[in-house]
Amino acid sequence: MTQPMQPPTPAQALLRLATGVHADVADYERLQERLDAQFDAALRHDSGRLAGLADEILALCDTLDVRRQERNGLLRVFAAALKGMPPAEAVTALLARLPESQRSAAQAGWSRLGALVRECKALNVRNGQLLMDQHEIMQRVLKDGDDVYAPA
Repeated sequence: MTQPMQPPTPAQALLRLATGVHADVADYERLQERLDAQFDAALRHDSGRLAGLADEILALCDTLDVRRQERNGLLRVFAAALKGMPPAEAVTALLARLPESQRSAAQAGWSRLGALVRECKALNVRNGQLLMDQHEIMQRVLKDGDDVYAPA
């Protein structure tokens, strides 16, 4: 019979938090690359490439969401100390507790992660707007095209 998992100690939670931030930075950099590739594929009307990129983007988003949920779970270890802080502020406060040798890198990673999240959101909006505009143009062409071949 397996024993129930013990919650992590505060030291383990901090280490997992910092490790998760580092992994998220790497995955958000990959997401940024995929979003740029998606934009390029949309400009080229490369539907095959768009489909493949959509799968890659969804997989990365799923991975990032799992880590976000884990990060929120790790914050519960420090719930009393954090007194209802929003998650982003709580992570900042916790990273400040790391030993100096790890603190700077972890804080820089958290800042980089925030910037990447904002950049990816903006790229996603840009891509969505392009795809919607292309769809609208195609709908107009197809609709207006009905009259092109109508008998006179």
